[in-house]
Amino acid sequence: MFSGSSDAQILRACCDDPAFRATRSPYLVVDREFTVVGANAAFCAATLRAPGELVGRPLTAALPDNPHRPGADGVARLTASLSRVLRLGLRDHLPVQRHDVPAATGTPGFVERVWVTVNSPLVAPDGRVIGVLHHIEDVTGLISPGAEGSDLAAAALARALDTENSHLRARFSRHVSIEQAKGALMAQRGCSADEAFTLLRRLSHETNRKLHVVAEALLADTVGQRH
Repeated sequence: MFSGSSDAQILRACCDDPAFRATRSPYLVVDREFTVVGANAAFCAATLRAPGELVGRPLTAALPDNPHRPGADGVARLTASLSRVLRLGLRDHLPVQRHDVPAATGTPGFVERVWVTVNSPLVAPDGRVIGVLHHIEDVTGLISPGAEGSDLAAAALARALDTENSHLRARFSRHVSIEQAKGALMAQRGCSADEAFTLLRRLSHETNRKLHVVAEALLADTVGQRH
């Protein structure tokens, strides 16, 4: 069993990964208490938040419901999704969801946002789910004003985004595998996140296999050694 400090180290490693920081897709990592461990620049831009307004805060407090929108349920749906991921250890997909965001600091009110959301488990080497990788895509511009709440419009939008969602889910799977493999190497070798990632890249180059394939093979070997 890994200690709490090891759990935190794995989550920080996820946030420190160059791919996490540089990708144009909005990503955020939360721990089991839904506290934000890290958010990339794309997530901050999409939600009109500075990193300091997210990191270290409960996600639902940093991005609350719009109090001026009757029936707003973004927080409830997000909380339910995160809870399912932590409880079941499975990816959870929220196809189309309106969840307005507070306007940029210094500007009153909220800004309308409609998202496609995918939440994926972050797993320690011993199989415990220690956090969630939260991904959002802003699709507000794909529906016209007044279309919110229309089942027909939502269904059409979900079908249009199906191919993109499949690609995003595959990216989540690869990312989680790589981060989990880094955590396993860090635990086995007592190395840093950067050193573990360098080792994975070297193995990928030497075996001429993609990085996520090397990570998955390493994880399978780790599991095999435990049984």
